[in-house]
Amino acid sequence: MTRQKRIEFLKLKLTEELVAILVAERGLSIEDAFAKLYHSNTYSKMSDPNTQLYYQSAGYVYSLLEEEL
Repeated sequence: MTRQKRIEFLKLKLTEELVAILVAERGLSIEDAFAKLYHSNTYSKMSDPNTQLYYQSAGYVYSLLEEEL
């Protein structure tokens, strides 16, 4: 697996976990949870390979997202 594919895989798995947390914790629909995440600065940071935020746990990244929201 190339580095880029590994990063995309990690980002995808983290996105799935964050959406599930948003649905469970905030009672959002799946669509609203994806929208909140995709339009957040946290997701921008997750997408930036320089931050390597995609290596962090969903709980940690969710705490950043929660602060932002």
